[in-house]
Amino acid sequence: MSSRAVETRPTLPDANCRCDLNDRFDPQAKMPRGIYQGQCINSCHQRSLRRLSAAEAAEYGIEPEAIAVANVSHQNQFWVAKILPNSVAEVIYQLENFPSPIPAAHTQLRFRFSPGSEVLLIPQIPGSPQSPVQLKDLIFSVEAVAVVGGNFDLVAGFFDNFAIAYRLVSLESRVQRMIIQDGNQVQQIQLNLTPAQKNQLLLNAITKSHQAGLTQMYNTLNINCTTEVFRIIDQTIGYHRAPHSEEEIFINAPTGEQISMLFANGILNQQAINQFLADSLDATQLQFLQEHIPTISPNALQRRGIKGMAIADLNDELKNTGGGGMIW
Repeated sequence: MSSRAVETRPTLPDANCRCDLNDRFDPQAKMPRGIYQGQCINSCHQRSLRRLSAAEAAEYGIEPEAIAVANVSHQNQFWVAKILPNSVAEVIYQLENFPSPIPAAHTQLRFRFSPGSEVLLIPQIPGSPQSPVQLKDLIFSVEAVAVVGGNFDLVAGFFDNFAIAYRLVSLESRVQRMIIQDGNQVQQIQLNLTPAQKNQLLLNAITKSHQAGLTQMYNTLNINCTTEVFRIIDQTIGYHRAPHSEEEIFINAPTGEQISMLFANGILNQQAINQFLADSLDATQLQFLQEHIPTISPNALQRRGIKGMAIADLNDELKNTGGGGMIW
């Protein structure tokens, strides 16, 4: 079981896969490989980012020195975000715990911006009646994306049935899905990074998202929400695993809107995934997994020397502000 990300050849955009004729940054993406190869990816809600050129940014009134990215998710719509240089004040590692007999979690990064340097969201579709929105937080989340009309089954996350999206989502939207809708607990750990590393981490996440688009395949074993977050962290801080040290293996249930609903409804749980692994792997592979999994992500942060203090769960943070949207 390699920890190498599954790379694929990009597929050409297909107008038949378009979600919105007025959205110039609609990826019009097709599944790059697997049994659904060539079918339209359901990118109407989950997309990777598109870094805008200076000319494109100017059309949205964004000056060249700012970072301009399209396909940022907020309130079930896509927006163009204006991100000021050196504006990240804090990076928080989040673990969204799914209810199951054996704990499962989705991991993501919360970027909190300095007062006066908040992110500005601009309506992505020209002529939109909506006004720009300022946000104090953005969430970087790596998720599985299915084809249009695709159905999930237990094998799907392991064998080239999902593309992978590297998303930026508003904190408000994530709270709505994780806590209000699904009722999950979300732990938070501050990351001990220098100011330069905090801003470079966001830039590296944006660059990875722009370069990958929807051309790579999700794999529960070796290219999932946690492995991809740590690859970007490691790139940022220059971390390399010591020779002959224990390999880090993270297994996570596929994460995405359809799959989240299966967890919330109790149809899918980590015990079922563990049983699938036991049925599918040979004795040597299974022994390796039993000896090395799970790699607990807070321990992995500690190993890198960037694990800071645990702060209040996002659930408690929401309660302490009265749940009225004040945290964003």
